[in-house]
Amino acid sequence: MVDDGARIRTARPGDDGVGVIAMLGGAENYLTVFLLRELANALHELAADPDCGAIVVRAEGKHFCAGRDWRTIRDPEDTAEAIYACAPQLIDVAKPWVAELTGGSIGVGLGVAMCADHRVAAETAYLWPKFVGIGIHHGFGLTATLTETVGRQRATELLSTGRKVSMLEAERIGLVDRVARLEDVSTASVEFAALLAAQPREALAAIRGTMRAPLLASFEDASRHERAAQERLYRSADFQSATDGGYRYTATGD
Repeated sequence: MVDDGARIRTARPGDDGVGVIAMLGGAENYLTVFLLRELANALHELAADPDCGAIVVRAEGKHFCAGRDWRTIRDPEDTAEAIYACAPQLIDVAKPWVAELTGGSIGVGLGVAMCADHRVAAETAYLWPKFVGIGIHHGFGLTATLTETVGRQRATELLSTGRKVSMLEAERIGLVDRVARLEDVSTASVEFAALLAAQPREALAAIRGTMRAPLLASFEDASRHERAAQERLYRSADFQSATDGGYRYTATGD
């Protein structure tokens, strides 16, 4: 496995009960299985901390997550199968987590953002379910998360057109919970998480159990279907052309 250094930085909760996870994937913060695993581990470690009531996840680069990098040869371990195996861990977190959105949440990056309990976004951010534009089926459980959030008709429209969604629209249709100026979004996300952390823990956990427990099963079912659909389309001319040949890997041991 290629070790490209630290991918995650975690700040333990302070008096406000909020833990913060920063993704350190550079400007684009492309998703790899290594980043995803570290993010999942950090979420679960903070959730197990009795001093933590809620978690904020942010990126230090330009984008929250620009999806997968189709221009770079991948490590052999960084497969779609590995991504899908890890993805449900972002749903099954014991404490609420807030995705702080800056720049783009693109493709699978939108999938990551939609796994959060809540989203607080900079007014300059955008969501881009661009799968169809590169000739591929959507993934990362968006069939479940996007549909649960905005309804089947709106989710189908967004996934079928692959258009960008501004924060003005995203807030209006319920894709994000709060919108703030870019310079204020870090404060806004922590304040929102602190509001959650301040609630009685047992009551909040019970509410989350009622509201989110069904999502895990639907997420896993949706992911299986999405993965199968993606595999059928990997060989299509549209996908091959849009991604310069699709998945490419380094030789084992390189």
